[in-house]
Amino acid sequence: MTGSFLIPLHLVCGLAAGLGCGAFVAYAPYDPRFGADAVFQILGACIPLMVAIVCALNLDTEREAGDMANLLGTPNRQVSLVGKILALWLLGLLALALAAVSFAAILGIAGRGGLPWSSYLLATVGTWASSLCLYMLAVLLAMLLGRNATIGIGVAGTGIAIASLGGMLNGLFSHSLTGLAAPGPSSWIPFTWPTRFGSLGIEQAIIHGLPSASRDQVLLQAALLGNLLPCLVFTLALAVALLLWIGHFEDRRRARE
Repeated sequence: MTGSFLIPLHLVCGLAAGLGCGAFVAYAPYDPRFGADAVFQILGACIPLMVAIVCALNLDTEREAGDMANLLGTPNRQVSLVGKILALWLLGLLALALAAVSFAAILGIAGRGGLPWSSYLLATVGTWASSLCLYMLAVLLAMLLGRNATIGIGVAGTGIAIASLGGMLNGLFSHSLTGLAAPGPSSWIPFTWPTRFGSLGIEQAIIHGLPSASRDQVLLQAALLGNLLPCLVFTLALAVALLLWIGHFEDRRRARE
């Protein structure tokens, strides 16, 4: 992959996030279950910005190296585009998996586990799977608008994701399941999906030990379906649009940015 620096970047970011958050939650005076929920909300909220940075830097490198010849100069642009997006998306899974495993390991070592490994798996897969549309969107923006505009939109996306759950760490301090909140208009905003699905992966395990488990289970299903349908519709629509668009795209920016 052009820009192989992305591999060590994902390794470092994943480990740093997992170890740093794990050390905080392991020794902070908060319920570690809600700490895990907050951590996956943070990871999910950071996805729009991190995806924007990764895709913008990668496309910028391609543009500087040869006017994106690996994408635009191939016999089948659609295959090249799909390959690039999938490669970047899989790197995102690597970073998320490292963050989740290192975080859970730190809590386990400190005797502050509290949640089954399956909840971390669900949260990781939910965060990662729902981010596919953000990779497609970031690649599109990087090709059309360039590096700086793409990263700027990623910053705004992270702000929107944080606001969608009532603010960063809101659930940790209030012991509330903010991921279960009614979907509302934010369920149609792609930037909010990674933080929402990551949170739901953790909260489905937390509610089993609560007196309000029956009511919370209903809220969980409503939140899941309320976000899943828009996510699937938008992702499929964007994928089709990208495949149709790439065949006609001509890069007018070239290497001048």
